[in-house]
Amino acid sequence: MLRYIHFSDSLPKLLGRLCKTGKRTELAAIKCESILNDIRKYGCQYETVHSKRTRHGEARIKNCIKYDLGGGYRLVTIRVGHHLFICFVGTHDEANLWIERHRYDILTPGDPLYCCEERVVQLETGETDCCDSAGEHDIEEQYEDELRARLDEAQLKTIFKGLSMNPAPLTDKADNFKTST
Repeated sequence: MLRYIHFSDSLPKLLGRLCKTGKRTELAAIKCESILNDIRKYGCQYETVHSKRTRHGEARIKNCIKYDLGGGYRLVTIRVGHHLFICFVGTHDEANLWIERHRYDILTPGDPLYCCEERVVQLETGETDCCDSAGEHDIEEQYEDELRARLDEAQLKTIFKGLSMNPAPLTDKADNFKTST
């Protein structure tokens, strides 16, 4: 589960530049801020955040995710364990150039080029979700954990209603088949 969000020190300047350039770039800046707010509130696996990812992803940097902001603009993020680094926002070509220049960087918590913000999730029981002592999960396990937190037993029974009903025993069908032949 995502615990900390690290924002690049250059991010406000990049977003400010987008807001001043024109209508299309201003829309990209608004979409970027919307995605960042959804990540803060709900995490990376939230439907609206997950749907904004680029189609082909990013293979040059491990755990790097690019988000499509429309109009040829991208947001670049990198996940390291419980930490999400918001690295860059700009045009598609600028994002590719940034990735090429920083593909061998090692991002660590406490990096002076990033400001850290702790993400506290309010659970439905009123408890806060604090640091996990079990260690790091891979992305699939994190996705499953976030789904379990949002789905309750009644919703699962509604979704998988056909699977929860008891099917007829197979032995009766096999016996009927033998007697009819």
